[in-house]
Amino acid sequence: MASQEAGESLTGTAVESIDRWLLLEVTEPWAPDAIESEALPAPVRARLLQWLEEPRSRLQFIRRPGRSGKRPLFMVVYATSDSPRTSQVELDGYESLLDVELDALPSSPSAPICLVCVHGRRDRCCALHGGAVFRAIQSHGVDIWQTSHLGGHRFAACALWLPDGLMYGRLRAEHAAAFVASRRAGAIGDLDRFRGRCSYDRPTQAAEIILRRRLGEQAPDALQWLMTIPESKSTWEARFRSATAEQVVRLQLVDTGATRPASCGGKPEPVMEFVEL
Repeated sequence: MASQEAGESLTGTAVESIDRWLLLEVTEPWAPDAIESEALPAPVRARLLQWLEEPRSRLQFIRRPGRSGKRPLFMVVYATSDSPRTSQVELDGYESLLDVELDALPSSPSAPICLVCVHGRRDRCCALHGGAVFRAIQSHGVDIWQTSHLGGHRFAACALWLPDGLMYGRLRAEHAAAFVASRRAGAIGDLDRFRGRCSYDRPTQAAEIILRRRLGEQAPDALQWLMTIPESKSTWEARFRSATAEQVVRLQLVDTGATRPASCGGKPEPVMEFVEL
């Protein structure tokens, strides 16, 4: 609420530079830092951390009410634009991860799945808003999972749509129908709730959203990113190719003068925002 009252924009706030998502089903309680959860034996945590040393990788714990977790599901979603794919294995237990070789797992074309952050031990706002949004989206027949911290809990409820790698924030249960309809129609949806494409860095995320507003473009693959060139510590030039021409966005990260806590109960911090030059 404080973020919204401060007028903080969601543009360019998604998790950045990630296109390999490790999804591990953990039905036991999640620690504030999920990987420290007591359910995971130390060697399993070490293996997960080893995988996370690979660039552009991120771990999410997932769960779904009604599943026992006795045979945990482990998925690797490659959210790449050229060949999105998913590997999936059912484990006998968490220790089975020690025998998994990621590159040897069979993969298949990725089907859409949605993750909604409900990580209340990380930030209570995620539990408050995330649970309601999860149930609302699930009621529309989406393959959806509850997940651990997605970043930016001040924007709760936060959702990630895979394999596109699109992140959203400030979702409420009443937004679920329009959100699902947009995604099923192959559209980005409400740009005011779109935080960015996780495979991009944050300046490029912001530039894409600025350009979509300028062109009125909703198709996820309509803009081909070419490059982003830093001009200074706070300004960039991003280039994309649309169906008709090469497009250029120059943008700057500025201090809006407002403040808000980064999470519930946190100290006030400056609100920064990407603006077009």
